[in-house]
This record gives sequence, C-alpha cells and structure tokens, in this order.
Amino acid sequence: MNKFRLIVDPPLSGSINMAKDHAILHGVSHEKLLPALRIYRWIEPAVTIGYSQNISDTVNKDYCNEKKIPIIRRESGGGTVLHHMELTYSFTSQLDSGLIPQSVDDSFRKIISPIMNTLKIFIDGVEYKPLNDIIVNKKKISGSAQARRYGSLQQHGTIIIDIDDEILTSALFHDENKLKNRGFSSPHQSLTSMKDEIKNKINKDIDEKFIEEFITSMISRFSEEFNIDFTGSDITESENSVMETHAKRFASDEWNLKR
Repeated sequence: MNKFRLIVDPPLSGSINMAKDHAILHGVSHEKLLPALRIYRWIEPAVTIGYSQNISDTVNKDYCNEKKIPIIRRESGGGTVLHHMELTYSFTSQLDSGLIPQSVDDSFRKIISPIMNTLKIFIDGVEYKPLNDIIVNKKKISGSAQARRYGSLQQHGTIIIDIDDEILTSALFHDENKLKNRGFSSPHQSLTSMKDEIKNKINKDIDEKFIEEFITSMISRFSEEFNIDFTGSDITESENSVMETHAKRFASDEWNLKR
C-alpha cells in the first residue's frame, strides 16, 4: 500500500487555499514528507488565473474589485477559473514514486480517473475530455491544472457543485465566438454542476450530507485506484510556516498582477 496523508479542510480564503497547496508541494518536494490528497472548499468567491496568464485578458478587474472578489495567480498552468460553490482537490506526490505516469497527458488522465468514477456513481453521461476536463453531456463539470517542481507533481482541480450565473458572467470575460463555435450562447450553457445533474437524475437537491457522501466516495476511489492507505492529518508545523509566508504572496498585487 502507498502511504498518503488525507487533508479535508473547511472552507478557506483563496490566498490560504493556494498557499496551503504550495506548502504541501514544498513539503513533499524538499522535506520528503508523505504525499497528500487534499479536499477543500472556498469561504468566498475567488478567481484564479494560470501562472502565465495576463489578468486583463480574461478577468473583469473592476467588477471583482467592486464585489471584493480576490484575483489570485496560481503556480499551476491552465486557464482562468471562478471558484465559488465547488469542491476542490489537490493531489501531490513525488514524480519518481511510480504512482504517476511521467507524461503530462497520461498523468492528467490517471489522477482525474477517481474523480470521474466518483461522479459516475451519482450522475449519468460523465466523460473524460483530454487534456484535463470532465464533461457531462458536452458541458464541463470539472477542470484540473498541474505544477511540477523539484521532482514532485501537484495537480489540483474543481468539481462544480452549483453555479452563480451573475458572478460567472460578470467576473470573467468570455470568448463569445469560441462559445458559439461549441454550440453555446452563454458561459452558463457551457458548464454544468452536480446540483443540475442530480436534480435531472433523481430530482434531489444537494445538501451537506450529500457532499460528505461524495467526498467519502472520492477518497475511496483514490484509495482503490492508487492502492493508497490514507492517514487523516493536517499540514506539519514546517508546512504551516511556509503557508503563512506564501499566503501573503498570494494576496499581494506584486505576485498576482505581475503579468
């Protein structure tokens, strides 16, 4: 069995969430701490952008400033994401562990598999869309991104629970031509959520009990597919020190607006 830490957090701020993932990646890379699966949520809406993105291309900064929605530059690649009513995961492990394929394409597919198979328990029409998305009836319900540092990999991603259409359409700039080419007339039409899909399948609303059941199922899938023995824990004291330092960075304009 592969030994992993399991970290399940209450809702936290955007800067803390990104700093905690950074601290875990640092701990696994530099201190050779046990790899970790972390599952977390967001205490308030936040926008994250990929490491190399230009904020002004995809984010309505005026709206976000007015609504006090933080904009945070991730250390991983990928596109702009509105985090709100969702579950988020991070999976962090050494690249030479033998658990993860070396190629980017194959590693995405491998790590996304337990999430996709958990979704299949509860909703119909779930498919993997390379490179890093899960779709339901052609609509995106989950996306992921990766960072590779110092011989370790961290993949994190979203699982949409519900969608606030007003924030989605106002906080981000959307490529209307791209949406039309994909057959959608609005951003909301290109996305779906567990709430929408569960309601369509069994006419049931999502509550905290359902979310806990989903999290338990997802942990079981990761355990089965990666042969993992999880130990419930939190980050170490050294990781916490790194998190506190980098939470300030992820909250700073110097980092977030640097491109």
